[in-house]
Amino acid sequence: MPGIRTTPTVRWLLSISIAAFLVQLVGDHFLGTNILELFSLVPTAIIERHRYWQFFTYMFMHADLFHILFNMLILWMIGSELEGQWGAKFFIKYYFVCGLSAGLFYLGVMSIFRGQAGYPMMGSSGAVYGLLVAYGIIYSERMMLFMMVFPMKAKHFVMILAAIEFISTVFYSNAGVANAAHLGGMIVGFCYLFLNAWLRIRAKRKKTGKRPKMRRSHLRLVVNNDVLNEFDDDEDEDDEDSDPGRPTFH
Repeated sequence: MPGIRTTPTVRWLLSISIAAFLVQLVGDHFLGTNILELFSLVPTAIIERHRYWQFFTYMFMHADLFHILFNMLILWMIGSELEGQWGAKFFIKYYFVCGLSAGLFYLGVMSIFRGQAGYPMMGSSGAVYGLLVAYGIIYSERMMLFMMVFPMKAKHFVMILAAIEFISTVFYSNAGVANAAHLGGMIVGFCYLFLNAWLRIRAKRKKTGKRPKMRRSHLRLVVNNDVLNEFDDDEDEDDEDSDPGRPTFH
């Protein structure tokens, strides 16, 4: 899409993911390696063989060309704008918190509740879905196209996406898509942003001696600007997105 400036951290994540996919493709198909088994998230390998690095490396492994193209497209479009708002330090921290939590969530759901401890999982979708949650909070009034057709506000887009992932996790866990990881990334992403906002607002109001409160507008303010310089103790109404912008495609 025109107008999107690729930020440094997003550029590095894209480069590493694409390079890892090419190495995996060449190695597994022409050299007889089994890179996916070693670096994707395999619950039995973590539990029995203690391959804990897989919680990190699985985010850079992808099953096929469509898988990596979809994830990298969303990372580029959503991630660049979020990194521009947050800065590289908070962005990369949030990205890996969502990705690591998605892996843990998947491990728990599959091994404890579904008895599929050996089913591997790969891809950056858990972290990417966490980015979508942040996008839905910060740019809640911006228009997006659901399924490339239906225009709706970003906040509604994310709500529908979360509902789909929840239903898929509960009722369709055998479909071959790690919906549990997607849901885990979304839940932890929201909790991380909410806690970050609450702690900052609490610290700000502790200095003034006023009772801490939490409002949706305050959450958007903190996660958007990462500062409290513009915080208004007397603000009672939710802010609206002043620039809904053009639809973004996902």
